[in-house]
Amino acid sequence: MVTRAKLPVGFAVFVALLSTAAAAAAPPPPVVAVKKAPEPAAAIGTAPSQVTLPLADYQQLVARPAVTVIETLRVEGSFEPRSLSVTLTGRTAGSGPTVEVLATTAGTRLWGCEGDAILSRGGSDKYELTPLAPRFSLRCQVALLGGDRLQLSTSPQVLWIDSQVRDGELIRDEEDGGKQRLTVVHVSRDQAEKALAVSAVGRYHVTLLPEGASFVYTLLVRNPNRAHQRFAVAPRSGERVQRLDAAISCELQTGEYGCNVPPGEHTLTLQGSLPSTAFRPPVQASAHYLLLDSHPLLWPTIETAVQRLSVSETGMTPQYRGAQGFLLEDRQVVTWRIGRLEAQRTQSYALTSAGTTFFLGSDGQVVGETTLELDNQGAAELLLPMRAEPSYASLQGEPLLLTKNETGSLVVPLSQGAQRVQLQHHQQFSRTLGIAIGTLWLPELTAPAASASLELRYERSWLPLFEEFSPEVRFPAASMAELLLLLLLMGIAERLLKALGLSPGLRIGAVVLLGAAAAAAAVFLVLLCLGEMLVAGLYILPWLFGQRRMFWLIIGGLCLGGVWALLFGLLLFGGRSSDAPPGSSSDVAYTRKVAKESSGSDETEGKPKLPAPSYQGLPPRETIPWGAQRNHFHGERLASAGRPVQVVMLWRPAVQLVGTACFSLAMLLLALRGGLLRMGVKTRWRRVLEAKAASESPSA
Repeated sequence: MVTRAKLPVGFAVFVALLSTAAAAAAPPPPVVAVKKAPEPAAAIGTAPSQVTLPLADYQQLVARPAVTVIETLRVEGSFEPRSLSVTLTGRTAGSGPTVEVLATTAGTRLWGCEGDAILSRGGSDKYELTPLAPRFSLRCQVALLGGDRLQLSTSPQVLWIDSQVRDGELIRDEEDGGKQRLTVVHVSRDQAEKALAVSAVGRYHVTLLPEGASFVYTLLVRNPNRAHQRFAVAPRSGERVQRLDAAISCELQTGEYGCNVPPGEHTLTLQGSLPSTAFRPPVQASAHYLLLDSHPLLWPTIETAVQRLSVSETGMTPQYRGAQGFLLEDRQVVTWRIGRLEAQRTQSYALTSAGTTFFLGSDGQVVGETTLELDNQGAAELLLPMRAEPSYASLQGEPLLLTKNETGSLVVPLSQGAQRVQLQHHQQFSRTLGIAIGTLWLPELTAPAASASLELRYERSWLPLFEEFSPEVRFPAASMAELLLLLLLMGIAERLLKALGLSPGLRIGAVVLLGAAAAAAAVFLVLLCLGEMLVAGLYILPWLFGQRRMFWLIIGGLCLGGVWALLFGLLLFGGRSSDAPPGSSSDVAYTRKVAKESSGSDETEGKPKLPAPSYQGLPPRETIPWGAQRNHFHGERLASAGRPVQVVMLWRPAVQLVGTACFSLAMLLLALRGGLLRMGVKTRWRRVLEAKAASESPSA
């Protein structure tokens, strides 16, 4: 095997002669010896050759880059006589590396290459070029096995592609990585003379807005020929084209867009503004579809006779309701007149339900919570004028920052669709001498709630006496049934006292005092009932002893008395108070005690107390206590604006004190006539004994 030298032989000889001439005229410079690889003696029979170069020439030779570039790839010839050829022109530097230049398809072959380079096969359809001179030109013949088109794919080393084929048209396509794909299509004279026209289908979407009109033209263009054809788009309605999207090349010339359409189907899209109130198709097409879309505040009136279509038949999607579709011809003009509609002022949201809960504590503070369910169709925010002090707000369960506008209304940002807003607020009521009067303000919404509810929760120390939520008025301290029963007991007491011989003034005063005591405290009511039962028994027993079946009558009387007492208990004590459910807090003091203990009040006395940290963030949500007594209001289509809740309450210890005083005064009045009462009781007791003796005698 013979190993060749790295430098060409001719170039080495030239350098040797040049160095010899320089050595004769100047002192000998430093040299470097380049030895040739030893060759077998049988092949040459001489000693290894040796070349001597100046050091500067050797360094310049080594420093030059190794690059090969194809500056031009030109296709020449004609399809008719099968005389196509490819000419590659380029330059090289350094060692002249071999590079891949092109690849063929569809059985195309290159042969008969002549020039200053070598073209070799680098793969099944790939060709590589090896330059033989710094500037080279290589011409190769092209053999087409069939068809009337030449397809080549070039590498990034090819800078430019040119076609000089007399009866062919060049089509270039850029690929990824800097590669190019070229196709030369055979165009005969008959085809050039009989080229088919480019067909198109136009879809025009015109949108009328209060600030102007915009358009989107979509043109589906089809070129049935095998060569590029020119297609013109001429806006004729005063359009101001702002954007042109197309995969083909288009240029603006004399007011129209000239597009060079390759074979096949392509889509052109034009966007811009339309200042006029008329439309004319910008191209000649087989079908023109116009979709006239308008803002809800505008009402277009068509002034020309034109064929109408449904919106779905136009193949376009409208932006607003009430769009109109049309089918036009090439030269047909559509004109319209725009009328502006006046939008009525309406509420942008609907209040589905509103629920408010108030807890009235013994310290004069009212904690309220309002839950709003609304359907929002366009409001950006919810304005809540409030006379109470807001402390918490949330939207869809997420806490919000409490913000107010310049009028002092709470601002809650809203989203589209169903919304749930929760608010908590605080206010106070006045207290004087055991009587509390409060005016409770709700968030003042202008929109009425389809379903509204109000719940009042009272601490155990308060007795609600009066409630008003217009137009409903209540007296929750006593119901109508309780009042009737109390009047019945007072009437029975008056009759019994009269039977015992008391004067009218004395017995009426005593009955009123006993009724007031029974209404104030349950224990006095029980004592009144027991006293009436004992005195009434003195009148009933003589009648019972006079009956034959006295035992069964006594049993029946006891049963009736038990049922009567049970009914009294249910009616008088059932609605007076209601205990809180397990786990709920019914006392504000207890709640504050728990909060104080949980905040770290169990520290040792000797340990210094650190100042409580101050945070500026989202407010926390409080827990509304359950309360000892709860009253409800319900209504439909209720507006909370200007409708407060009026409440009058009594302090239970004061009421019990008044009841005790009334009972004591009644007992004092009866004690003043104690002798008369004892005489009446003894008289009735003697009658009972006489009736009993008469019932036990044999004659009976």
